[in-house]
Amino acid sequence: MKNVWILMACCLFILSGCCNSTEKTGCEIPCCSSEKEDMQYVMNIPRKIKPEHVAAFKESFEKCKVETLKEPGCLDYGMYQSYTDSTEFMIVETWKNKAAHLEHMETPYLKVHIEEIQGVGEPGYSKKMAEIYVCPHVNN
Repeated sequence: MKNVWILMACCLFILSGCCNSTEKTGCEIPCCSSEKEDMQYVMNIPRKIKPEHVAAFKESFEKCKVETLKEPGCLDYGMYQSYTDSTEFMIVETWKNKAAHLEHMETPYLKVHIEEIQGVGEPGYSKKMAEIYVCPHVNN
């Protein structure tokens, strides 16, 4: 229980350094805007793939990843496969902001990837995608 209180105190201390203003207000940590479009944009996308399509799914993703990581607005782009279920994946994307992600959605290599993976997912898979907006300066 003591560790929980210490962790909570540390989190509050870190968060206290983030302002909701883009002006210089004396904060030691660069301030975050209160506008979501200025924050980092993170997507966690769970996927469950039919067993016979796992290899093709991974290959298609890796081709797309090579080009995506070259985009100036892409901070991270990865896919993780479950240790307990080889047909479950988590795609994690981190973008400079939502606008950078929207630009990515128009790239030819992403469109090819989307076409290549049509129909490979398990129907009825119920985990939902998470969109997260992050004030990156809090984590410095």
